[in-house]
Amino acid sequence: MVATTAEIGFAREIIAKWYFKELWDWDLDTIPTDEELSPFLKSNLVVANGDGEISEEERKWITGKGAAAGASDSLLKELETYPANEDILEVVTRAPATNKSRRAAIYFAVRAAASDKTYTEGEKASVRKLAQAIGISEELVNEIEDLCLEEQRLKEKRIALCFPEGDPFK
Repeated sequence: MVATTAEIGFAREIIAKWYFKELWDWDLDTIPTDEELSPFLKSNLVVANGDGEISEEERKWITGKGAAAGASDSLLKELETYPANEDILEVVTRAPATNKSRRAAIYFAVRAAASDKTYTEGEKASVRKLAQAIGISEELVNEIEDLCLEEQRLKEKRIALCFPEGDPFK
């Protein structure tokens, strides 16, 4: 059975609202628009490209995050081929919401860049360039990086505790 456009839109809204509730404990009335999501997601790709390469895992993580946040099919398709070679300052300042989510921009940039299990010096430099552009201190960047490492360790512990035999769907 093929899902209708209305069903896809309904599901997208439920997923996005659940995602923001689960992640930030927000009860959203409406989900973010592509105009709000695009600069944020593209800045993640620019940071991930800080080492000169966007790995398949990084691109999948960023587009998956975009899908969970409610991005449209057209934005997700654009992200699949976005070259991420723009200046980070130009990308990140396209969304007015960036000022209110500056710390989260750093958090997700680190998560995106490290989603392929490596967080290279080039990616770290891109995170710091982003941080400088949006007024985030080096100390806060270090704290956010530490949080991301701690979360990764907790994720691995959760997986080991809940599924000691591995993926039950394989």
